[in-house]
Amino acid sequence: MKLSLSQIAQIQSSLSSGNIYYDDIRAELVDHIASKVEDAMETGILFEEALESTQKEINPFNFQMRLLLASHLGFVKTIASNMLKGSMLLKSILLFAVWLMIITVFEYSPEVAEMHLKTIFISTTVGFALMGLWGGFLKNSKVVAAGNTLWLTICFSQFVLNLDLFLWLGLSPIVAIYLITFLLSLLFIAGLSEVVSQTKKLRTT
Repeated sequence: MKLSLSQIAQIQSSLSSGNIYYDDIRAELVDHIASKVEDAMETGILFEEALESTQKEINPFNFQMRLLLASHLGFVKTIASNMLKGSMLLKSILLFAVWLMIITVFEYSPEVAEMHLKTIFISTTVGFALMGLWGGFLKNSKVVAAGNTLWLTICFSQFVLNLDLFLWLGLSPIVAIYLITFLLSLLFIAGLSEVVSQTKKLRTT
C-alpha cells in the first residue's frame, strides 16, 4: 500500500528531533520506515499503529552508525583501489616532483623533510574538512565518510611510513625519504579524488 504525501511528511516529522545528523541518512531512514509501514498496512494495520510499531523496532542512532561504518569501510577499499590507477599514479608523481623541488631548494635533511611532509599532509586534510563545513557539505554522510577515511589513513600512515623504520629495513636516508614522499603523495591523491567525487555527486543531486 503506497503511503500518501502527508503520511510521508508525518514520518519525516517524527525524525526531526532524533539522532540523525546527516540529510542523506535521514532520507534513507524515512524510506526504510515507509517501506516497513507499507508492508504492515498490507496486513490491515492502520497507519498510526504501523508507524508506532516500526519506530519501536528501529533505533535511528544505530541505523546511522551502521551506514557510516559501512561507508568508511567502503572508502578504505576505494582508496586502496584508486592507488593502483594510472591517473592517480601520474598525479602522485607530479605532487612528488613538487616535494622533491621543495626538499632540494631548502636543503632539508631527511628528518626535517619527514616532519614537514607529515605536518602539511595532515593539516591539509583538516583544512579541507573546514572548507567542507563552510560549504555545507558536512551534512552529507558520503562526503564526511570519504574525508574521514582520507584523514584517518593519512594519520595511520604516520606510523607505517616512518623514516626510522625504513632505515631499519636497510634503506639509505635519501631513498627512504623519497619513498615516504611518493607513498604519502599517492595516498593523499587517491583519497582526495574520492572526496572530490562525492562532493561532485552531492552538487549534481
